[in-house]
Amino acid sequence: MYKQLERYVVQKLRKKKVSQKEVRDLTGISEKSIQRIENEPEITEINEARFRKSRNMGRPSLLTEHEEQVLQWFSEPRAFEDGPIKSQEILARLRQAGYTGGKTAVYELVKRIRPKESAKPLLRFEGLPGEFSQHDFGQRWVSFTDGRRKLVRFFASRLKYSRFIDIQIVENEQQETVVRSLLKAFEHFGGVPMIGVFDNMSSAVKSREIQEDGSVKVHWTDRFGQFVVDCGLIPLACWPYRPQEKGSVENLVGFVKGNFFCGREFIDMEDIHQQLQAWMSQVNEQRPCDATGEIPAVLLKREPLQPLHHQAQTYAFKVSVVVRPTARVHYRGIEYSVPGHAIGQAVTLHLQQEHVSIYQGERCLGVHLRFPENGKSSVLSEHAQELFDSPYKKPYAQRQILLDLDPLVEPYLTELVHRRPQAWFEDVDLTYQLYEKVGRTELLAAIELAVEARCIGSEYLLEFIEHPHACAQSHVLLNSSEGGTVK
Repeated sequence: MYKQLERYVVQKLRKKKVSQKEVRDLTGISEKSIQRIENEPEITEINEARFRKSRNMGRPSLLTEHEEQVLQWFSEPRAFEDGPIKSQEILARLRQAGYTGGKTAVYELVKRIRPKESAKPLLRFEGLPGEFSQHDFGQRWVSFTDGRRKLVRFFASRLKYSRFIDIQIVENEQQETVVRSLLKAFEHFGGVPMIGVFDNMSSAVKSREIQEDGSVKVHWTDRFGQFVVDCGLIPLACWPYRPQEKGSVENLVGFVKGNFFCGREFIDMEDIHQQLQAWMSQVNEQRPCDATGEIPAVLLKREPLQPLHHQAQTYAFKVSVVVRPTARVHYRGIEYSVPGHAIGQAVTLHLQQEHVSIYQGERCLGVHLRFPENGKSSVLSEHAQELFDSPYKKPYAQRQILLDLDPLVEPYLTELVHRRPQAWFEDVDLTYQLYEKVGRTELLAAIELAVEARCIGSEYLLEFIEHPHACAQSHVLLNSSEGGTVK
């Protein structure tokens, strides 16, 4: 097959009255082909792909006899939720109709003959002051200067009118993270906008329902719904795979990736936090925005934001749980004590950033540290006393509470029980009293010294707590002398 440019040369030479023999000598094309080419339509553009299709070049396709059927399938009425007929569906139907060719030919046919929808102009608009904010998660792999790599997640927020942004490094994309990140963003903005636009966040959007008219109804999660009511925010969700709706939000994430993370070196996560704060200050307060030509902090003053009545640190994220037979409730791997009368009943955890308040109706059953020092449990003293009512249960209850303080306690108590099998109850009681008196940190420090010196007993712990420096020096001298082990 001769290319269009070769055909063009033949046609131009023949128009110049060059003989077929001379054209053959110049181009290497046979005289028979030259005669055919000069009678073809004049070549006015070079587009080989379009030319080959127009001439039906190549071997006859196995799809030729099915082309009319495929066109009919395109015209079939379909339910809105099914969407347009897809290439995979057409391939499956053709297989059933006896087609034995390859799938690539089917996909090319579909691409060529699928009815084209007329392009509709894209509506672009600017938000009014205080009207819109945009929010989305993003993530980026970061290489530290020591060679380590880490996937860094962030939550990005921006006011559409002023382009004032807030970026926060987060650990996950869970529902509580969304809520607290939004509150921190609103604190940074100085108030709450009228409408918040969110990407397809599973932590906020429970489901989407397609109505008969083709519109989409969004069902938000109950907890997120309560949050927006508490803040007075109107939520809007982008429909997945509609870039014309979510483009602005995704542009924000791309802006952070391209302008903050690119071209920077980071020592560790703390360095990322510090550089991020400096970058946000520059973007918000010093550099004019490319879209508006003005500094975002200047435009922010014109935004009539609603007052923010909640703070990220103290906002109560409410979760209902049932009290277990151990008089404790569990949430994400951590257990919190409650009074024994609540066993088997439903209670509500009011999760703040640093504390957990447990309520039964309007009654507060206790306030715990959200993340206890031992990383696994928090038992309030007044709740522990209920476990000590029985003289048989008390030593085991005290021992378990001490064990939960830190893995360091286990070798100490193991040695204690084996050394004093008949008297460990009293030792554990005295050790527990020390714990309530001096707290976890000092008791663990004493236990660590006791284990190293093999001085096992509550009397040694008391000595280590009251005279830590003298005991530490004695321990050094004791270890330096031969056979100097105290039992």
